[in-house]
Amino acid sequence: MKQYTFKLAIAFIFTYVLLMVAVVFAYTSISQNFIIDQAKSNLIGSGTTITNRINAQLGFDYDRLTDLINGYIGNTQDPITELYAQQDTLMIQNQTYLGFGLINNNTISINGITYTYTQDYTDTVIHQPVAIYSFSQAFSVSNNTPYVFFSVGDYVAYFDAKTYFDEILSLSMIDSEYAIMSSNNTIFYKSFADSQIRFLYDYLRAGGYPEHQIDYLKQDILDQKSVVIQSLFEGTSSYIGFYPMNTVFSNEDFYLVQIYTEVNVLSSMAYLTNILWALFLVIFILFAVAMLVLYKILENKSNDIENAKLTHYYSKPYIIKINHKGKIKSYNKSFKKLLGDYDIYDHVDDFKIKLEEENESLANVIGQQKSFTVLFEIGVDKVVYIRFIPVKTAGGYLLIGNDITGIEGKFDEYKNLALYDKITNLPNLNSLKQDLQVLFDDRELIEKKNTLLAFDIVQFSKINLLLGEKSGERFLVITSELVKQALEGYPASLYNFDSDVFVILFKDIENFNWVNRWITKILQVFDKPVTLDKNFIEVNVKIGVFHIEKDRYEILNPDTCFDNMMLALNHAKESTQHKSFVYDVSLSMVASREQRMEIDLANGIKNQEFVMALQPQYNNQVEKITGFEALIRWTNPKYANESPLKFIQMAERNNMIIDIGRIALHETFQIAKEMEPYDVHISINISPVQILQAGFVNEVISIFEQYELKKHSISLEITETFLIGSFELVINKLKLLQKYGFDIHLDDFGTGYSSLQYLRDLPINTIKIDRAFIINLETDAHSRAIVSMISSLAKNIGLNVISEGVENEKQNQIVFKAGCDVIQGYLIGQAVNKNEAIKLIQAYNIDKTKQVSVQRPAKAKS
Repeated sequence: MKQYTFKLAIAFIFTYVLLMVAVVFAYTSISQNFIIDQAKSNLIGSGTTITNRINAQLGFDYDRLTDLINGYIGNTQDPITELYAQQDTLMIQNQTYLGFGLINNNTISINGITYTYTQDYTDTVIHQPVAIYSFSQAFSVSNNTPYVFFSVGDYVAYFDAKTYFDEILSLSMIDSEYAIMSSNNTIFYKSFADSQIRFLYDYLRAGGYPEHQIDYLKQDILDQKSVVIQSLFEGTSSYIGFYPMNTVFSNEDFYLVQIYTEVNVLSSMAYLTNILWALFLVIFILFAVAMLVLYKILENKSNDIENAKLTHYYSKPYIIKINHKGKIKSYNKSFKKLLGDYDIYDHVDDFKIKLEEENESLANVIGQQKSFTVLFEIGVDKVVYIRFIPVKTAGGYLLIGNDITGIEGKFDEYKNLALYDKITNLPNLNSLKQDLQVLFDDRELIEKKNTLLAFDIVQFSKINLLLGEKSGERFLVITSELVKQALEGYPASLYNFDSDVFVILFKDIENFNWVNRWITKILQVFDKPVTLDKNFIEVNVKIGVFHIEKDRYEILNPDTCFDNMMLALNHAKESTQHKSFVYDVSLSMVASREQRMEIDLANGIKNQEFVMALQPQYNNQVEKITGFEALIRWTNPKYANESPLKFIQMAERNNMIIDIGRIALHETFQIAKEMEPYDVHISINISPVQILQAGFVNEVISIFEQYELKKHSISLEITETFLIGSFELVINKLKLLQKYGFDIHLDDFGTGYSSLQYLRDLPINTIKIDRAFIINLETDAHSRAIVSMISSLAKNIGLNVISEGVENEKQNQIVFKAGCDVIQGYLIGQAVNKNEAIKLIQAYNIDKTKQVSVQRPAKAKS
């Protein structure tokens, strides 16, 4: 070890001496060629900057003129007239346009005067976006002033070239003359003394620049390279820079040419000598001071490395030896035992790295000997986290690792639970809100066009019930893959939360039509059934869109963006005609109206503003009204035209349905008590929220006993769609109620994802055929077959059947013939108050002043 340290010290001192000698020699050996090369490099940098400014200014001014002309054309206005009207205010840097014209074949009309292009200019400048020439060159008229011409279609605008370019060239670090030429060296404009020379290379030849060097220069210019040469220019030793301009301006391929005098250039390089002297002094002092310190550090480091190698190379820590470029040279036994198939890694870049800082490069981390974590996948499901600490050695580094799976693995697991959906593995709502905050924090990005879009899989819960939760989860994964494919090529991020809600954040899109096209695309994707476990599933999606336009909304933040998107989605879900909605202020007004409605609904509960309307149920077999369905109505006149379904759904969302349902039970049971003499039963709809409430069964029985009603005088109606996802919770409660003396009706049977499991397992007495099958009975054979099948099935298993929505005698005859005796609908009467209901009983059951005629099958003769 001591011998190694001694050699290290000798090598260090020898290297130091050599370096000092080299620095002194380098300084004394610096030649004019080095300064010239440095000067050329500086000129190329400066010239390129000036050229970029010219490109940017020309592009900006040309695009602005193009927008104006296209705007006038779009508004059916004459661009020439409108441009002249704005001539005094339409600025090009510090000047205005001098005129505007209209090209017609090889002529141009400017301010009422028609000029004819010469043959040379007809082929080269007409319809080029940008051209530079004088009237004398292009039209052979006596005006030698060079102008810049912008051509937009057949429209032309021009302005003074000298004023325009002098303004930009004034920013150059070194004073210079300049010219604008084409790639074939034709001079279009020059700032220096006028002469008859039209080609730049002729100036070089006049200054004695060698012809073969001109040939090299030609090739460089044709290759669009920036070049600086040394030559006499008009008798003065000069540096001449050639810088390519943007090729979109003209097929002439403009070049900016700057001519600097040698005196000006070399004077600008005087700082180089001072810098070299200062650098030499700093290096000398630093090396002198640092020599002993670095020697001691290296000595200690060498000792530490040798000790570490002896102690750990064959022990528990995982060790990888790499060279300075990161190529793996060897592993220790512990690592080989852990990894098994370690030959798959040739370089540290092959590892799955987890760095402390995301933007930091692995090479820098290793070079600075900072720790980093690597993820190794062992087998199918096992991931091992190893934290490595780089230790510098001769010829490279030792990466000494420690297993931190217990800590880091749990951290990643919890992070994934917090930020990713566990089924689709997509970023979840938390990730979305984080990304929205990042978007709003980026002042430049938030000013661009960004859109938030959500789509919901309608009635996804029914897929879970019919096919099982595992199939439902696979369906979500399939859906996420379809959406990912549809998003290919779009600047967008996909999120998933609440199982069946997917959100897409489009960032920095060209225009909002991109989103419209994507909506059309994804709707076409879901027009085709999704295949899952040999089942074809029709997918119905609803889409809500919010365009993030900061200037349009007074209050806009991540939360309002999300709320507005969900508001548009909810509006789409409520619509029967539209698949998607884009948020606008009117939706907020709808939301505000719903908020007022919610307040009024709470007051309605407090003020007992609910009554029950009774719709009769007529039995064709006994020719009597045998029952009524009690339907709740809200007496608030503000909502007289609103469907009761709207406030019922609102009450269910806000949990007010418990109180409304309690009012409905009292009202209905009181009516049932008053109508006991007429021998009719009353049915009442029960909300899913009510029946799932703890203590519901005891409450219903208590109210029933309070009014001393007869058993089987009350029927409780539950909807088929309500059973999805709640089957096991519901069935026991319904059995208790049926056992006590309530009849159970299954409402809306046959809609949605009907299941015969209900008929087998549910304690129901009656099936109600939904109106959707009755409305087309007269013309639709399928509807007739379904009604007949349901009626026959019900009778075979001992259930009663009621057909809802019967509106005429022909429909009644069809359902009666199908085996359904009891009907409900406008044929008998709409929902009425209690007194009108009693009048209907009087007319149909007692006085027989009203009757429904059906054709009964003839009795067989004995």
